[in-house]
Amino acid sequence: MAPKQLNFITGNKNKLTEVKAILGDTVDLQSQSLDLVEIQGTIEEISADKCRRAADIVCFTV
Repeated sequence: MAPKQLNFITGNKNKLTEVKAILGDTVDLQSQSLDLVEIQGTIEEISADKCRRAADIVCFTV
């Protein structure tokens, strides 16, 4: 069975390297850098907002 694809949106190369090291070959990790404005709010609010906007831009689940 092929690994599931994970679309990881980040411009931070170190963060991408860490995620690849943690997940290994368990997922097909695709990455893309987007310049998204960060709203003020809780960590949960910021994450949810950035995920919604990133998904709208790239037209797939992030």
